[in-house]
Amino acid sequence: MKVGICTVGVGPCSTGNFIRRSAMAAEKAGFASFWAGDHVVLFGAYPESPYPYAGVNPAWGDPPIADPTLPLYEPVMTMAWAAAATTTIEVGSSILILPQRNPVVLAKELSVLDEFSNGRVVLGAGVGWCKEEMDAIGADWTARGKRTDEFVTAMRTLWSEDAAEFSGASVQFKDAYMYPRPVRPGGIPVMIGGDTEIAQKRVARIGDGWLAFNLPVADAPARVARLKELAREQDRDADALRISVAIFSWTAPDDLKLYRDAGITEFLLFKCNELPLDDVGLEAALNDASRKYVELAETL
Repeated sequence: MKVGICTVGVGPCSTGNFIRRSAMAAEKAGFASFWAGDHVVLFGAYPESPYPYAGVNPAWGDPPIADPTLPLYEPVMTMAWAAAATTTIEVGSSILILPQRNPVVLAKELSVLDEFSNGRVVLGAGVGWCKEEMDAIGADWTARGKRTDEFVTAMRTLWSEDAAEFSGASVQFKDAYMYPRPVRPGGIPVMIGGDTEIAQKRVARIGDGWLAFNLPVADAPARVARLKELAREQDRDADALRISVAIFSWTAPDDLKLYRDAGITEFLLFKCNELPLDDVGLEAALNDASRKYVELAETL
């Protein structure tokens, strides 16, 4: 089993310098993938959008980023920057808020990055939790689920077909050609984020995998079993799904075995805003995390 990592956060942990150095250090430490989250804009208050993960990390409140003036990265740019600094580690988004993007433009960006990185791109996509952000971008909050489904299908059409044609509620094209194509024969993996039944149904319909964030180890067997049941109902190979669960600094190593037994296939360690900024401290912290989690996961 493999372990990915998200090192980037806000402020000093959101700079190009830190992203480059932490991606290089993560690859050197043996992590399999490097991930970045997504917010285009922050707000002073979120009257319409309670944060759904306020209780997951003791350091995260509601809202999760109390100071909206802190610099925050953009995920596709972060993935490109990290990929340019590394050679083997996958680069992914956990998660990119897909209904806020233009899927044709995004498909081009990701396919080019996949070619540049020799097939190391993973798209982690979700519907988002922040109505204020959707409104600022001009995206339809009420249609975000349907737009996510449509956008994934449209992007896959562009990645796989010549004279591509697609007609949806928000996206239409015909006789379209998009090159370069993704490097891997199956295209860029699309993993769906979210912890709800609706998110799992979306994984079963259109996802290559599931990015579970708030999944207590005691709940994992039932939730994974439910996901596989939903996938089989869609006539899909349930055992082919990548199933990733978020782990944290306080996750007990023994829990990795329990997650494995439940059907989890990989882990994503969140170290956002926890790491030293200097090279020596950063490498030491990531090496410690690797010994705690990566070396154990490789034996499972």
